[in-house]
Amino acid sequence: MSVLYLSSTIHSAGDEIAVSIFTFLFRIAIMCVPLGVISVFLYERFRKVKSKQKTLGAALATQLLELAHAKGGTLTIPEVSMNTDLSLEESEQVLDSLVKRNFVNLRVSKSGAVLYDFPRIA
Repeated sequence: MSVLYLSSTIHSAGDEIAVSIFTFLFRIAIMCVPLGVISVFLYERFRKVKSKQKTLGAALATQLLELAHAKGGTLTIPEVSMNTDLSLEESEQVLDSLVKRNFVNLRVSKSGAVLYDFPRIA
């Protein structure tokens, strides 16, 4: 009789461990599925925003080149601001970023105006 009791005790302890492991894995799955869904959602939003930024960047570059061509290859911050949807600060940031990448040359006129020269446009 005691052998049977010992055997059933070991068996129930094994079942208890199996249930504990199953419960642990189930809880992890319940936590990971929502995190996975949220991660996929955020990644897709990030990808769409980056794609939109590239499209806007290309459109802005085209607009700036057309404006520079119309103005004889030289632009000022107020000209960019007036002819685009950019504020004065944003216009300055865009033009300064073009200077840093050596697409545009910066110079100051005799009157003190800051001019941005597009060397390939004349």
